[in-house]
Amino acid sequence: MKRINRVLKYREFSEIINNTPVIKSKHFVIHFRKNQFGFSRIGISVSKRNGHAVKRNKIRRQIRAMIASDYDLSKSFDLIIIVRTNYETELFSEEKSELIASLAKIGVQP
Repeated sequence: MKRINRVLKYREFSEIINNTPVIKSKHFVIHFRKNQFGFSRIGISVSKRNGHAVKRNKIRRQIRAMIASDYDLSKSFDLIIIVRTNYETELFSEEKSELIASLAKIGVQP
């Protein structure tokens, strides 16, 4: 994912998390809002409860791969994807289908 497609600043992260609608699934919590940039920006949050640094980085890489393969970045949304502690790195394909299904709901939400 290119740098332009990432939410990087703490202030933006907290603003999106505190003031936006939420989609919840078994392994993800997704906060979203419309933006005016004409492309999506995505932030990924993985807690220390998910494991040590190597595991957290693997989770982030997996989520970026899921987004790169099946999500249309031309949609104008800011997304914060929070990974729950029950995420399993070994079940990549099941996790991928769950994330993509959750992201598909974003266009439907008011």
